[in-house]
Amino acid sequence: MNDIKTKRILIIRLSSLGDVILTTPLVKLTREIYPDAEIDFLTKKDFSDVLKFNPCINKIIEIDSDINFSGLRKLKAAIRQNSYDLIIDAHNNLRTLYLKFFLKARKLTFKKYSLRKFLLVKFKINLMKDLPPIIQRYCSILSSPLGQVVSPGLPEIFTDKAIELQAEEIFNSLNIPAGKKKIGIVPSSHHLTKTYPAEQYIELIKLFDESKFAFVLFGKGKDYEIIKTIKNETSANVYDFCDKLDLLQLTCIMKKCDLILSGDTGPMHIAESLNKPVIMLAGSSVKEFGFYPQNEKAVVLENNSLKCRPCSHIGRDRCPKGHFKCMREIEASEIYQKILKII
Repeated sequence: MNDIKTKRILIIRLSSLGDVILTTPLVKLTREIYPDAEIDFLTKKDFSDVLKFNPCINKIIEIDSDINFSGLRKLKAAIRQNSYDLIIDAHNNLRTLYLKFFLKARKLTFKKYSLRKFLLVKFKINLMKDLPPIIQRYCSILSSPLGQVVSPGLPEIFTDKAIELQAEEIFNSLNIPAGKKKIGIVPSSHHLTKTYPAEQYIELIKLFDESKFAFVLFGKGKDYEIIKTIKNETSANVYDFCDKLDLLQLTCIMKKCDLILSGDTGPMHIAESLNKPVIMLAGSSVKEFGFYPQNEKAVVLENNSLKCRPCSHIGRDRCPKGHFKCMREIEASEIYQKILKII
């Protein structure tokens, strides 16, 4: 299905970490359709590492998270100068609309189903239940040239030997006794309604035999507070990696874990890309939004008895009802039993 006229392609997905990771099957599919084309990827600098060694990408174009209109104008001029034949907009917001406007390139755009999301969140009218997962929605941007529905694989993140050796050295410095099962936990999220309470993580960790299990806590920035709370209230079998890893080091160290426990976060999708056993705790998130992990070793725990879910398609800083039952009613004992069953 290669089009010899399509020699230069730009894929755009600015944020967030999880979305950038979930576009990698789209990148792979683009390379399969256009094997001889030059494929560039435009994203925010904060997330570009997960694309750094992707063999399907020729060049990553990075922008700052706080880019202003002047910066966007310069970026658009650079895009125009690159003379792309095809622009694949996997973000579809005002910024990407501006970047594409008046360019001669053929343009394909991700369908966001914004009205359906609004109806589901505000009125619980569910017109999204038949939509495929987000990976397939991204790949469906190219379904028209293919003339068929695409069944994409899992997302992919590539590293190199130097980073793997760095991660090995960092991990060995923990001196985790051999034979212990290692459970990676991503305890925090950008939004509170996607964050399992710290006291329930503490309760969960205390259920395990500390001579047989070790827990590795991942996070950065504001995640420090919840990680500090968990670490201070648990035993020596809990290890703190907050602000100690870049994204590719995190990827390598997640490979060493027997299971990853997380809310709906970007690092959860790193674990998904590794096909690791994953337990995702879904608070305000619901399956219809398409972000549940797709690897066969993934389990999602959620409270399906609540009529208030979802309260947002992104996440909130507080529970609008005040009770936060979507997370609080996922019992630590339930997670404990699920972990034991998996590993």
